[in-house]
Amino acid sequence: MIKYISLFLIAFALSFQAKAQSKEVAHINMNKLLDLMPEMQQAKAEIDRTERAYREDFQMSYREYQAKFQKLEEEKASLTPEQTAKRQSDLQLIERNLAQTQQNIDLQIKEKQDMLYKPIREKAIKIVDQVADAQGFFYVLDSSADAGIIMAKGKDLLADVKKMIGL
Repeated sequence: MIKYISLFLIAFALSFQAKAQSKEVAHINMNKLLDLMPEMQQAKAEIDRTERAYREDFQMSYREYQAKFQKLEEEKASLTPEQTAKRQSDLQLIERNLAQTQQNIDLQIKEKQDMLYKPIREKAIKIVDQVADAQGFFYVLDSSADAGIIMAKGKDLLADVKKMIGL
């Protein structure tokens, strides 16, 4: 029995000593790290190109709508009430289609961002994890402005992570 108690106390002392020698918490601004990564710059450029292409197509459709609206306004006096109602109905349909197109564009851009950013975020987390392990940290907090950390006094790993990825 004394043997087991001795072993327990030795194990407890060793774990306490190991914990005392290790560093508990570090922090890193993940937004800043992600912005520095070349992959993120490439992803943002691709998203910008995609967004521009969608917006150009949308603008062309919107200009067509405006032209039809202007034509209706110019010809309204010479149209029958049925013709006016038909054209107004057509314009309302175009307006709804434009609104739906705008929502689809926003959704597709968001999906593309998620698809492109996810592997970059995962790579950044993996690198941060490697640096934290190498330096003996148990926890790494995200000190980005929107992460909810009010005070970050632990070690900032950003310089070490940048060095590891060659920035």
